[in-house]
Amino acid sequence: MYDVIVLGIGSMGSSALYQLAKRGVKVLGIEQFGIGHNFGSHSGKTRIIRKAYFEHPDYVPLLESAYDGWRLIEKETNKKLFHTVGLTYFGESDHPVIKGIKDSAELYDIELERREVEKKHGPFIIPNAFESILEPDAGFVIADEAIRAFTNQAQLSGAEIRIGEEVLDWRLVDGLVEVRTKQALYRAKKLILTAGAYTNQLMPELSNHLSITRQLLAWVKPKNPKLFTYGRLPCWVIADKEYPGIIYGFPSLSVDEFGGSELVKIGHHAPGEKISLKNLHDYDPDVEKQKLAKMMTKYFGDSLGEIVSLSECMYANTPDENFVIDHLPDSGGRIVFASGFSGHGFKFTPVIGDVLADLSLKGETNHPIDFLSISRF
Repeated sequence: MYDVIVLGIGSMGSSALYQLAKRGVKVLGIEQFGIGHNFGSHSGKTRIIRKAYFEHPDYVPLLESAYDGWRLIEKETNKKLFHTVGLTYFGESDHPVIKGIKDSAELYDIELERREVEKKHGPFIIPNAFESILEPDAGFVIADEAIRAFTNQAQLSGAEIRIGEEVLDWRLVDGLVEVRTKQALYRAKKLILTAGAYTNQLMPELSNHLSITRQLLAWVKPKNPKLFTYGRLPCWVIADKEYPGIIYGFPSLSVDEFGGSELVKIGHHAPGEKISLKNLHDYDPDVEKQKLAKMMTKYFGDSLGEIVSLSECMYANTPDENFVIDHLPDSGGRIVFASGFSGHGFKFTPVIGDVLADLSLKGETNHPIDFLSISRF
């Protein structure tokens, strides 16, 4: 018997577990795979962190709290997770991404700099019509290390975790929640569902509002590695009307300092191919490499070499690509869920954990999440 059970110990689930345990709550986390794995939405090692949010300015107050949360978990663990290397945006001034960046920055007084260094002296081939804007307080976080950090701190505060247990079903019984796995039956007063791409299996009522897509990341060997190294190159985003979404990438990470590969990670954040959970790895890598290689040639010429490998993850997408965080209707406030993070949620991990802990324990939160309610559907 527990106060709260958390299903899915990925980014948001590990943070919720951490927040609940810190508050002295008897909490259990259940994860069907492991702490950090390649069967969900957080593979690929790194995630960009930024505040000048072009998706929706209402996210910025949440990001302010998330930045505080990243600093706190680093202090508690004495581990560097958030690397502030800056983020350079490239695009025409009338592109929705560039306009959104400027609007959020102006509304919330976020520091931006006109930046021509990367454009003129970096590895990029950027059209003259494109602006170049640096967000100096942005950077990246090491995703798998962050999940382990939140999970470890939760355990130090008393959280229990079951790894490798697949949830068969859950139900409300006599005012309590029962969760059945292949190994055991657990009971709790409250339940938090943070199952990512597996949410539809546990909440079929959300399936009309949540689609699962495959997203691919490329790992590329640069011809001139010095141009792409950590400390010299910031993270970057290219907004081009020829391609939907954004093209983005990271500096290369050394083997010695980061356990990296010295390769450059590049991705295309755009609506991906809808898939079922079982065919995540079912695609033609040569075809996908050709698509990414075309974009790479346009923006990097021959400074990047061959695509060494591809890796895949899954997005859980809502129709408007905004998160959905709420109580499950008709659950009497006992079931809280968070999903639809659509490839831009990891940076919010610390604050979403706080939100979920609030909702499960108090039924409400002071964080501004009204625009993420399920009622908008």
